[in-house]
Amino acid sequence: MSDDTLTAAARYGRYAAIRRRILTDASKRIPLASLAQQARALSLWDGKQVVPADPMQLAVVFDLAVLEPLGDHTRAIERQARAEEAPPGSEEHRLLEALMAASFGLWRILGPNPEGGVRAESFPDGEPLVIWDRFLDRDRAPGALVGARIARPDEDLPMTCGAVVSLDSRAVERLLLGTPPQRGPVIPTLPLPDDGPALEQLVAEPAARLRLAALAGSPGFAAAVYRTAIDLGLMGRINGRTPPGG
Repeated sequence: MSDDTLTAAARYGRYAAIRRRILTDASKRIPLASLAQQARALSLWDGKQVVPADPMQLAVVFDLAVLEPLGDHTRAIERQARAEEAPPGSEEHRLLEALMAASFGLWRILGPNPEGGVRAESFPDGEPLVIWDRFLDRDRAPGALVGARIARPDEDLPMTCGAVVSLDSRAVERLLLGTPPQRGPVIPTLPLPDDGPALEQLVAEPAARLRLAALAGSPGFAAAVYRTAIDLGLMGRINGRTPPGG
């Protein structure tokens, strides 16, 4: 049973270890056909295997296959839940339920929270929350935009599910326009600096906000965000798509 008398920081430390174990075990239950479909959708498949250029690229493939697969594939997290039932009310059970109910969204990072975690707000709604992730604000300036899936094992403890991608106004514009996946070269790039005004301009009209909300609530939104970040070079070099020396 989770000890609610513990601080959020202490509970996060315990949940983070459980999250790592559950997601690792669930990743071992991904059928090859599902793994291939998720990786192909992200242009990270060479015909035989996933070919990530860094750990976060592999993390987004697993995020889809475990928690929100494209196609008709069963979520690996559900296979994990059936294979290893957690005692009702236990921390493992709380986190497993939270992972199965986790939702993907866009978030702006505001800075560290004094008690731990990172102050953030949903984009474009501006709903404030503290997200628990030790690395979320590392190398990210206040106002930086990210895409991340959030689970809540305890109501006051929103935490990421492991995969977090950096975004900027270019990515949001492509999402709003419904730009299809690109097949050309990928040149690694950093998110645009001082991007706040451009982001606000994109969602200044109510129609744009409604469009983004509809996208966020539709199946495949996380995959679309990941692929957009990949195509823009925001996830670094991509094997098979980044030219030598790029």
